[in-house]
Amino acid sequence: MHERSLSIIPKVLGILFIILITSFSSSAQNKFRISLSGGLNNNDITYSATNRVNTEYVDESGNYFKAGFNFKIYKHISIQTGITYLNKNYKYQRTGTREGIYTLHKSRYFNIPVMVGIQPLHKALKNTKFNFEIFAGTYVGWWNSLERESTVYVFAEFDFDGFPQKTVIDSYDFDKNENQFNRVDYGLQAETRVDYKIYKNLGVFIEYSFMYGLSDNQKQQLRKASNYYYTTSNYGMGISYNF
Repeated sequence: MHERSLSIIPKVLGILFIILITSFSSSAQNKFRISLSGGLNNNDITYSATNRVNTEYVDESGNYFKAGFNFKIYKHISIQTGITYLNKNYKYQRTGTREGIYTLHKSRYFNIPVMVGIQPLHKALKNTKFNFEIFAGTYVGWWNSLERESTVYVFAEFDFDGFPQKTVIDSYDFDKNENQFNRVDYGLQAETRVDYKIYKNLGVFIEYSFMYGLSDNQKQQLRKASNYYYTTSNYGMGISYNF
């Protein structure tokens, strides 16, 4: 598995922070936009399971909700930030003779993206109600909760058909954090959105964002073959208002 460089994160955050602060002190001609959106997502985990026989990790779907804030800093260039509450789910399952045994990890994160945006088609769309934007930057966040749904064998109830199975659901206690999970989340993020103005400053939009995780969520875990990284895609729609 390739290594993901972490050295660019402090530099990107520093540059975007300076631009963001500058935007607050810019002239009143600069516009401010708020938005609410949500939808579905799909999360994939990058991990080498070569040290575990008949084992695989499977991507799982989830959802997300986001409150966004956009500051236009120069003509068709803007800074976008906000807060996102999203799933980063995946399934650890057995294969071969142990097929059907799995643990579904349902994780919830709070993430804050900071991205630079441009409007590459502003001239072509100038006389229309449409707007197209592309954003790129980074995000930081916090692992808020983890629920695990596991299918296990019940050895005490063996019969002629073998060991029966049952489903066990538990919520991980982050106060104790016995597995020493790393709760800090960060990575790179890109986003695109298409807006349509429905009334004066009110608009609706569809969006897609891609999150490339750089943080190892099981950094402190012992006896692991490689680091755990998330790659998450979010698909949704929302409503926005320009001030």
